Amino acid sequence: MNTDESYKNKLLNDWELIFRQGLLTFWVFVAIRDTELSVGQIIGKVSEMTNSTYNPSEQTLYRLLRKQYSLELVDYREVAGNSGPNKKLYTLSALGTNLLADFTERNIRLFQQSIIFKSNNGGKL
Repeated sequence: MNTDESYKNKLLNDWELIFRQGLLTFWVFVAIRDTELSVGQIIGKVSEMTNSTYNPSEQTLYRLLRKQYSLELVDYREVAGNSGPNKKLYTLSALGTNLLADFTERNIRLFQQSIIFKSNNGGKL
């Protein structure tokens, strides 16, 4: 059995990377659930909500938002930019809002179960 701390940290980092990639859409949806935000504002909001553990690139967010727009989960409107092309402000569509609520109920609330946190370990896993 490998007990090397660097090996454990590598495994943990790999697991966290996969976990974060899978939840990026969730965090973006939460960020734009009740407000219109530009891509830059979404990056800041996601970073803030996740204690800087999620810092997606603009390119990643543009791809994600295009895909979600084509699925009718995200809407946007264009507003005049300061000194260039129009800026897009994104928000969740009604369908996206409903999907987020259903996803949260089915998947995120699972993490609130007491079985996850050992009572004899001060509330920690």
